Amino acid sequence: MQKLRLPALLIFLVFIAQASFGQAALTYLTLEGGYYRPSLDYWNNDSYLTGFDMKLGGGLYYGGGVGFRVYDSYFGRASVGMFSTSDESGPVTRGGLIREEYLKIKIIPASLDFLYEFQNFARSKVFPYVGAGASINFIQRTYSRSANTGLEEEGSDAGRTNSFYPLAGAAYNVTNYIDVGLEVKFPFGSYKQGFATVTEDPNSFAIEKVSITGPIVSLKANLRFEPRGHRRSASSRYRGNYKVGRRR
Repeated sequence: MQKLRLPALLIFLVFIAQASFGQAALTYLTLEGGYYRPSLDYWNNDSYLTGFDMKLGGGLYYGGGVGFRVYDSYFGRASVGMFSTSDESGPVTRGGLIREEYLKIKIIPASLDFLYEFQNFARSKVFPYVGAGASINFIQRTYSRSANTGLEEEGSDAGRTNSFYPLAGAAYNVTNYIDVGLEVKFPFGSYKQGFATVTEDPNSFAIEKVSITGPIVSLKANLRFEPRGHRRSASSRYRGNYKVGRRR
């Protein structure tokens, strides 16, 4: 997990999207930055964090991707995002020891979306759209703890899970080749976290379910490879420049 690189993952998604959407034409490059608030309910409500006055909240979400015109107002989009949240405690006395804790959760969604863009607002340069998507979420936990006895412990683990979401947004056409806009999506999903338990069996584990459901609100900028108003089906480039008419 530590060796995962976003550019390599994005290139991989481009190939997956191209295969998924067939003859889809590469239309724009997109960048986004915003706010993600996953529930992380187990960590915030039931885990040991509650005894150390710790809380994992929302925070900065950023990413990028590419869009494909599938047909007329229908688009596909492949993207990669990044989010992390962390907290650490001050010294807390537990069991006669003075302990300190640190926990960080990182989520990297690799997403594939399908969008429909409304064209009836084109005269005002505003293009609303709706859609749905799915993500493979790469999740990493990093933790450390220490005590006044000199004991120090740190480690990390990683896994992945799927999520699904509706989305809606609007783009404003600054120029024929640049759009800016706002998008909201609401992923639904969770992952399972395993913990070693203190028993006579060294292979004993407890499994907890952690929700990553929550809203993502992003500001977006699109750099277009084809100008606004260039509405064609993805396969039209294969038809040549012949004029179609009635045979006499």
